[in-house]
Amino acid sequence: MDILRTCDDLPVSFSSAAVTLGNFDGVHLGHRELFRSLIRTAKQLNCPSIVYTFDPHPLKILAPEKAPLLLNTTAEKQRLIAASHVDYLIETPFTNDFATMSPEQFVSDVLVSQLKIKALIVGYDYAFGKGRCGNTDFLKACGEKYGFAVEVLQPVGDDGLPYSSTRIRKMISKGDVNGVVRLLGRQYNLEGIVVPGDQRGRELGFPTANIETEKEQLPAPGVYAVKVRHKLQEYGGVVNIGCRPTFDVKGSTIEVYLLDFTGELYGEKLRLYFVERLRDEQKFDSIEALIDTIEMDVVRARQILQTVQIVQYREYLSLI
Repeated sequence: MDILRTCDDLPVSFSSAAVTLGNFDGVHLGHRELFRSLIRTAKQLNCPSIVYTFDPHPLKILAPEKAPLLLNTTAEKQRLIAASHVDYLIETPFTNDFATMSPEQFVSDVLVSQLKIKALIVGYDYAFGKGRCGNTDFLKACGEKYGFAVEVLQPVGDDGLPYSSTRIRKMISKGDVNGVVRLLGRQYNLEGIVVPGDQRGRELGFPTANIETEKEQLPAPGVYAVKVRHKLQEYGGVVNIGCRPTFDVKGSTIEVYLLDFTGELYGEKLRLYFVERLRDEQKFDSIEALIDTIEMDVVRARQILQTVQIVQYREYLSLI
């Protein structure tokens, strides 16, 4: 997959495309069904497939106070979309000037003139532009006017509810890291750099790695069983997200204790895969009570993790 910043970066030989539009935060199972339809259509039309999105998320420019905490970093989203075998990902810089473009102008100038669109595939609830007036009915009318096909993907989901980034975000914010696997198709995870801490875990007998991450949407404060990837190795782990109320620490931290690991990790990258929430973060009356609880956390985490296989990406695309 080629990652481009503007349509002008497309190759000179480019002549037509099948396109999908959206933010695709989380790259969940609904998004991947959309990509599957996109690729199938592109093959039928013998043209490249294009995922067209914006960077940053439009609300971060238009209404920062309403912008959601993102489920993916830019690099994660690129990696996940690439795994769907898309030909091009166009991440157009979203600016205030771009925001003034009307839906009609976007279709005419971008989709028709620049992308030479043959087919457009969008989700049932897709809308863009001022007042979200660039909806599926509008796009269908544009398709008839300019001569491109429009496919609207109907809701895809489980338990009678569609997959959505908003739904996943709410589940993560409540700590339901186990439940989101059926929506994401993989464990929720984050990557970060190990940075120096206050050595509190080492003093308690459980040396932890303090993680600094670019991930915006973190699970709810609490203790979780995790799998941890360091280079080519995988370890079980217990991670605490929160402010460590027993010690009256200001600010939230991410501290992970790797099971059966010895050595230094400062400056190293770790990726944490969240498997199950163990408990809420809590304030203990004594250090001894805290240590006893951590010991129970470790025992329970070992029991949970011994049969868990990490799902990084469930490859299910049928490349017809």
